[in-house]
Order: sequence, then structure tokens, then C-alpha cells
Amino acid sequence: MQSEAVREIKACWGQVACGRPGESAELERTVGEVFVVLRDPIYRYVFSTVRNAGDAEDLTQEAFIRLLRDLRKGHAIENVKAWLFRVAHNLVIDFSRRSPVPESLDAAANQRMTEEMPDPSPSAEERALDWASRCRLLRTLAPQERRCMELRAEGLRYREIAEILGIKIPTVQTTLDRAIKKIVEQRNG
Repeated sequence: MQSEAVREIKACWGQVACGRPGESAELERTVGEVFVVLRDPIYRYVFSTVRNAGDAEDLTQEAFIRLLRDLRKGHAIENVKAWLFRVAHNLVIDFSRRSPVPESLDAAANQRMTEEMPDPSPSAEERALDWASRCRLLRTLAPQERRCMELRAEGLRYREIAEILGIKIPTVQTTLDRAIKKIVEQRNG
């Protein structure tokens, strides 16, 4: 059940982004409310790439720190959700450059991911089977296809995905179509 404050934040992202220098306490409260709403989606997106709970937590927190810093400076941010995903995406890219993660996952990595990834499934066995299945499907996708799918799964629109990844909207559509086709072929094949 969402609080009234959380529903209000979701309804007026534009107001969240209109901070002025000197409104520090109000901005901190507002960013805290945005954090409550967007922390988990940002964390899941970051974790899906860095594959380490501690690193994902640090990068997620850094994205929100940057939001607060930019709002304190008086920067206008039209779409806070897309802005945060873009910052998180850039942080992941920078992190990956410093410590590259291999594209293929071995059994130990699959086990670690199963243990670290928060998942509301009822049993550990179902979580492990579901996660292993998703990992197999995602490994068949190119990195851009995987990122587009993850962002779409978080509820972002094509326009927002294009903005976050720095690509055009038709490219998002084509990439998602191709990714879905691959997944359908894997499940049916």
C-alpha cells in the first residue's frame, strides 16, 4: 500500500525537479520520498549489470546523491525517473570500465545472484529455478537488448529508454522487438 506522499510524488515528478538553491531541508525530504519510490527499480537495473549486491547498493545510492546535489544547485530536471535511470546507467558504465564483468555467467555466479537478488517468490527453489531460467534467456541477448528489456520491465516508456541509453526511439523499438523474438524462440525451441 502506497502512502499519500508516495502517490503525490508519482503524480508530480515535474515539481520534484524544480528545486532552488537554499531549499535544502525540503529538497532532502523530497529526494527521500523519491528514493522510497524509485530505489528498488534503480537497484534492480544496476544489479542486473554489476551482479554484486554491495556494488549495486553503492551505485544506486550515488545516483540519488547526484540527484540531491543537482537539485541543490538549482538544476531543472523534467523527468526525475528517466534522469535517475540515466545517471545509474552512466554510473554502471563507469563502474564496468573500472572492473569489467564477464558476459558469461558460471555456476558460482548464478548461485551468488540467486542469493543476492531480492525476489518476492514464495520458495527458495522457485526463486532459483526462475532466476536460472531468466539468466539463460538474458544470456542469449546482446547487451543493448538486455538493457532495453530491463528498463522496459521497470515500466519505462520507449522515449525514456532512448534517453537513458542515448539511442533513438525507433532503435529502442527494433531492439525490443528483436529481443522479444529471441526470447520467444528460446522458450519455444
